[in-house]
Amino acid sequence: MAPMTTPILRLQNVKKVFNSFVAVDNVSLEVTEGEFVCLLGPSGCGKTTTLRMIAGLETPTEGEIFLREKRITYLPPQQRGIGFVFQNYALFWHMTVYDNLAFGLRLRRLPVAEINKRVCEIAERFELMDLLKVRAVSLDLSAMQRVAIARTLLTDPHLLLLDEPLNNIRPGLREMMRADLKRMQQELRKTMIYVTHDQEEALTLGDRIVVMNMGRIEQVASPQEIYDLPATLFVAGFIGRPPMNLFDVKYAVEGGHSWLVWRQYRWCVDKVRDRIEAAYPENGLVLGVRPEEIKISYKAPGIHAKVVLVQPLGRKDVLMLELEGETVHGVVPAELCINVGDMVFVEFPPEGMHVFSATTKEAIVHGIS
Repeated sequence: MAPMTTPILRLQNVKKVFNSFVAVDNVSLEVTEGEFVCLLGPSGCGKTTTLRMIAGLETPTEGEIFLREKRITYLPPQQRGIGFVFQNYALFWHMTVYDNLAFGLRLRRLPVAEINKRVCEIAERFELMDLLKVRAVSLDLSAMQRVAIARTLLTDPHLLLLDEPLNNIRPGLREMMRADLKRMQQELRKTMIYVTHDQEEALTLGDRIVVMNMGRIEQVASPQEIYDLPATLFVAGFIGRPPMNLFDVKYAVEGGHSWLVWRQYRWCVDKVRDRIEAAYPENGLVLGVRPEEIKISYKAPGIHAKVVLVQPLGRKDVLMLELEGETVHGVVPAELCINVGDMVFVEFPPEGMHVFSATTKEAIVHGIS
């Protein structure tokens, strides 16, 4: 991960309203030099609008944007020193790769020798030397991506913004291009902000992930922290395939002990009692358990459940279980050979249990042991 230093980019209470629709709502964010930051969330959550405000393609309704501590909130895009790679790459299809790369440098009226030197240097780094005379329309998708990024980097931007550049690419090639992009970013040590709705992409690429929902930031953290310690119910339910299992539970104190209660089952929470009681809302609590944390076997103890679907995924199987009228997902090693229709026992390990407020939707505690 990139070291945490003085922020290169700072968003301060940024808001964007289109007519009466609030697309981005009070977003504050800092990005440090050399970071790869992913803006992640479902369609319509505000991530692309946020990216466009950073680039200067949209103007904030409220708030401020700073680049290297210079206020750029209302500065035109061409004066910001920010590069933008669009989803369709926006290449000049009738031009050769060389002319695409040289375009921005020619606009600056640099000497021909200087343009040729810079183009060849970056073409060699991006493995484009053999394609310099090829028209952009004839390139494969991997080469298009490299040309789009190389062309933008030739302008020496302070940071590079990428708006779902791999969105329309078939899965196999997408994984390969994703790895190439991460490698390039690490080698160049360029600050990048990458918009995606694909959680796998964000978890793979990002030094930090900004999870957005309905125009707001839900959590900013490393991929591991986002997965292990979700800050809100939205993050818990959005991250993970399958996502976290969530159950409405009650809190009770009986016999000198404190309990989470679901149907006729209960779990002791004495060790985190103070934290739960400090946050306990009238609307109750939500218990979360990731599918891979659940223990599933043919032997008691546990909650009796029926297997209704088995999805083989190589060395593991994803199970859909019917448990007390609820649908629950679990993950088991494939060698267990669990089949549809089998009756199994399900246990929720205390260390893998997360507790959220049903009112605020925020996490109260991770692990009750």
